[in-house]
Amino acid sequence: MQSDKLTRSVMPAVVMLSLALAIRQMSMTIVMPFLSTYCKLLPGYTPVLAGLAIGIFGLMQAIFQIPFGILSDRYGNKKMMILGLTQVVIGLVIAYFSSNIVLLIFARALQGSGAVIGVGYSWVAGMADEKHQVKAMSILGAFISAAAALAFAVGPILRGLMSVNWMFLSCAILLFINEMYILFFLKDSKSKKKVESPQNGQIHILLKDKNFVLMNLAAFLNNYMMMSVFYVVPIYLTKVTGEKGMWKVFVPAIIIAILVMKVAVKLTQKGLNNQVLMGSFLVSAISIILFFKQSSYIFLLIGTTLFMCGYISLATIVATNVNQATADDCRGTANGIFNSFQYVGSFVGSIVTGAIYGKSNKLTLIIVIVVGIIGFLLVAIGKPSVNKIQEPGELK
Repeated sequence: MQSDKLTRSVMPAVVMLSLALAIRQMSMTIVMPFLSTYCKLLPGYTPVLAGLAIGIFGLMQAIFQIPFGILSDRYGNKKMMILGLTQVVIGLVIAYFSSNIVLLIFARALQGSGAVIGVGYSWVAGMADEKHQVKAMSILGAFISAAAALAFAVGPILRGLMSVNWMFLSCAILLFINEMYILFFLKDSKSKKKVESPQNGQIHILLKDKNFVLMNLAAFLNNYMMMSVFYVVPIYLTKVTGEKGMWKVFVPAIIIAILVMKVAVKLTQKGLNNQVLMGSFLVSAISIILFFKQSSYIFLLIGTTLFMCGYISLATIVATNVNQATADDCRGTANGIFNSFQYVGSFVGSIVTGAIYGKSNKLTLIIVIVVGIIGFLLVAIGKPSVNKIQEPGELK
């Protein structure tokens, strides 16, 4: 009974935090298909600057995840979450008012610098007890992953109703409302115990832990594959379903993937963590084979569904493993490093895919398959286990 009461008290907070990070994720992704075209309308446009406007968000994310994580360990999750979300809101508003390409690049950089995904994972992990931690983390992971994929389905529909700058402003308003709820109604889960500076050994200890490093590499590979798929699939779907018909693939794929993720989480709780990780990488790799039939709606639907099943399951389980293996006092730092690896994977995935796709879309898909196989072998050979990482003070 006490456990049920805890669940009822924690889940609303988990959902609201997840919603905030999902809106943030969607606000970044929803304009992606139209950003290059929108940049052409702005004074000062060049192809290089347009590429910078698109890519700088991911780069800033990778850079600022670790500082936000470290600061959340020292000053609390809530303060850093509010700071990061405020940066995103201000960045979205500036994007709305951008009158030239340079101002848009600054706005996108500001949005990316509000890198609070790791802080969100740290906060959610600290809210629930160990029994409900996996469920709480799976909710957060499902919200963020679904938001990224839904953006490709919802974006074209919204684009038919409003301009790109109004899409920026709409996301800013939604995120600000959610931020106010977090500010006034959610309590921080961070322990009030004073933590040591990360320079005293936290980062070094984390990066020396084999299981932590393996989960980071798995996240890097998973996000590489995600960015490659989100690069090529919308191009294929535009020819098959049209921009406004992308929801016919992404919506059912997300629904099925979330259901599969719930099953995957239950299997990990039964001690099949590594088997689920290997299976998820394998499913993701196999799904890419179906994209070779790029003119078929059925093949694209099945391929996207299989990939989303593998991607969301991996994203949820590796994040849960990191948080279950990390002490609360350095959880923010751990999540900062972990999410930096993810966004570096996204950045590398988008750059490599963009560079290769113009020369050979088949080679692009083959590389993604190879990356999935590498992920499978990484888990199979490394055999990561979820063990608590020693805190600096525990070292002899």
